[in-house]
Amino acid sequence: MLFPKYNKGMSNSFLQCVANVCGLEIATLVKDYKYSVFGGGTVVVEGHKGIADYSSERVDFALRNALLRVNGTNLRIKCLDSGFAVVVGKVTSVEVRYEK
Repeated sequence: MLFPKYNKGMSNSFLQCVANVCGLEIATLVKDYKYSVFGGGTVVVEGHKGIADYSSERVDFALRNALLRVNGTNLRIKCLDSGFAVVVGKVTSVEVRYEK
């Protein structure tokens, strides 16, 4: 079968279906934000509250009661909008740190 079975009960089923077909990793967070990693070279962040720190090795996004950190090399922000951002480069990891 070329396409994985579509499961209506699965959350984010369309994104997961696309990810499976394209061999991509999709990670969804439960709060008011979501991030997706595509092929180790693109991270899409939805629901951020702004940039907390930025360099070619690290991009930190402020989230509601948390910080999302994209680590890698040659990172750059390709698109930045209110609550939406795209980071490209060689992504080595994505971390979420919750405030206590």
